[in-house]
Amino acid sequence: MGQGGFGRTFLAQRLTAHADQTPLTCVIKQTYGHALTQPAEFVADSARLRQLGEHPQIPSLLEALETEYGQFLVQAFIPGDNLETQIETAGPWPETQVRSLLKSLVPVLQYVHSFDIIHRDIKPANIILKGYALDGQMPDGPGPDDQTLKNSNLDLAKNVPVLVDFGSAKWVRQAPAKTVIGSADYASPEQSIGQATFASDIYSLGLSCLHLLTAIDPFSLYSMAEDRWVWQDYLPQPIQPRFAQLLDQMVARSLQQRYESMDQVALDLQFSQNPLLYAPKQLLTKAKESIPALKNALPANTLPTKPIVVSAAQIWHRRDRITRPIGITQAIAISPRAPIFATGSTHGTVRLWHLPSRQLIHTFHRRRLIGDGHTGAITALRFHPDGRALYSASADGLIKEWDSAERCLLNTLPTAGWTPMDLTITADGTTLISPNSDGKIVLWDIATLRPIGELVQHQQRVNAVALSAEGDVLASASDDGTVKLWRFGLQSGQQHRASAKMPTTHQRLPQLSKTMNLDEKRGGHRGIAQPLYVALNSPVASNSPVALSSHVASNSTDDLAQSGRTDERHAHESQEQQMIVADTAGKVHIYTLDPQLNPHRAVLLYTSPQPITSLALNAHGCLAVGTEDSVLTLWQITTGECVAKLAHDWGVVAIAFSADGKTLITTSADEVISIWQAANT
Repeated sequence: MGQGGFGRTFLAQRLTAHADQTPLTCVIKQTYGHALTQPAEFVADSARLRQLGEHPQIPSLLEALETEYGQFLVQAFIPGDNLETQIETAGPWPETQVRSLLKSLVPVLQYVHSFDIIHRDIKPANIILKGYALDGQMPDGPGPDDQTLKNSNLDLAKNVPVLVDFGSAKWVRQAPAKTVIGSADYASPEQSIGQATFASDIYSLGLSCLHLLTAIDPFSLYSMAEDRWVWQDYLPQPIQPRFAQLLDQMVARSLQQRYESMDQVALDLQFSQNPLLYAPKQLLTKAKESIPALKNALPANTLPTKPIVVSAAQIWHRRDRITRPIGITQAIAISPRAPIFATGSTHGTVRLWHLPSRQLIHTFHRRRLIGDGHTGAITALRFHPDGRALYSASADGLIKEWDSAERCLLNTLPTAGWTPMDLTITADGTTLISPNSDGKIVLWDIATLRPIGELVQHQQRVNAVALSAEGDVLASASDDGTVKLWRFGLQSGQQHRASAKMPTTHQRLPQLSKTMNLDEKRGGHRGIAQPLYVALNSPVASNSPVALSSHVASNSTDDLAQSGRTDERHAHESQEQQMIVADTAGKVHIYTLDPQLNPHRAVLLYTSPQPITSLALNAHGCLAVGTEDSVLTLWQITTGECVAKLAHDWGVVAIAFSADGKTLITTSADEVISIWQAANT
């Protein structure tokens, strides 16, 4: 398959002694000459590569052999075209596909670097789109997971990029190697003199992206006369300035100007799509001044929310601000029984705080060379109903269980390596639910911390899940543009115990007949908006104010007043469940679900001029919506009224209610944690 100065790569078949077993296609990498390592180092390196191969986007190591002909690594063969072949055949990629590639590969390299390993040979030829072939022919012939695709249908969610060829990988705790290794076109300046660092992989990944955007080799994208990158001159079409800035920092020739870690790349990649989160205050002010112009564009059956008018006296007040320089906090959880709350940062640190005094109790530090912590940004936190066990999810692909009382790690769950995007726990405390970036929702038995089933109907990343207060309904929101509803059954505890005996649970928890495509519901085009957050409200009591869903039946409240059947309809709808969905278009919709969980009515509660960053619902039907315009709004969803506007200095990042609904904790992009409380009414 290939040959260099230090080794060769072969495509092979692993034969078996059983005639009825199909030979396994594999890749053999032979190393010889000056690239050979000491036997003890080879064994240690092989053990590390075997660990790396547990990630779904890294080939698994089948064997490691050492003979008189050299050292051999036998790895699983990944069917599909590499990106170099793809770009030569199909031309440059659009910005959206390059973004998707980065979103997929940055977590992989976070995982690799967490083992203190530098790849040292990242380039398009070493990135394979699994199951993708331009000519429709796979080397092994078509398999169950292989698809014949046209270039226009390239889907990185289905054809997952796999990082291959770890033959040049280096463990950072080894003695510095002076051997210059890697591909000259993509090697960083420091790697070219044998001094590779983690930032060297960032440089190579950045250059690979520039090649994909321009279809031009990296050497031609740098001007020696001007001593700078000129890649933007070769773009077929302009890209977002913030994304261009991110790529420039990835390929900075100076280590002082380049990103130091993949965590930093992941953070800026997240916010490069939403540049106003870090925008100057005058830009936020200008954006807010433009809100009234949107009111005439609101569709029918829409509650008037521009400008937002607070319907009653402000009862929410900020009681305290924590301004310690702890980085941006993007996950919060409040214990339902103990006076503590937890925060998770983009640096991978989890902190415990004493709620009454606002004092820091303990820090679960990010794992570096040693330690129990995470190595990637915290994506979600959730306390167990007992108020003691804390679960954390991270971009490193792991879920950890912590003892908040003893302040120690209890367990690390055996995840598959995909990023868990959210966490929720059933009210009886028996089942942990984690939606992942691969589109699967995993159900965990908390007693054994083993997976007891998967819900696999989503096609792309699942952003959030929500359980009803009764524990009988699960809602999931995904990047595939849908919200799916799952019925758990009324006897939650018994149902969970039964499912623990099953190999999978999606048979017991079938997808309901109604799957909402949000864009079709709004009369738009498929793919424009994606659901980001979802919440479920308990059925409205019959003596509560007018159910919000009743506003959908007519275009105005005047029409409702003229209807002789209004009270009758209210009595019926008051028993129906409500689901709140926030999407990437900045809209918050409330869907009314009938007893069979069919979404049969919808109302637009709120349209934000800036992207929505967080959503939370308390036990009293108070909905908190955080956005990048530095204002958090609170809504009473049974009436559709805005009951409070809580100003922040910067964009809101995360929010969480206490169990009694009277305390609200928010974080913002200026690294401030705010504690709000509702006055007694």
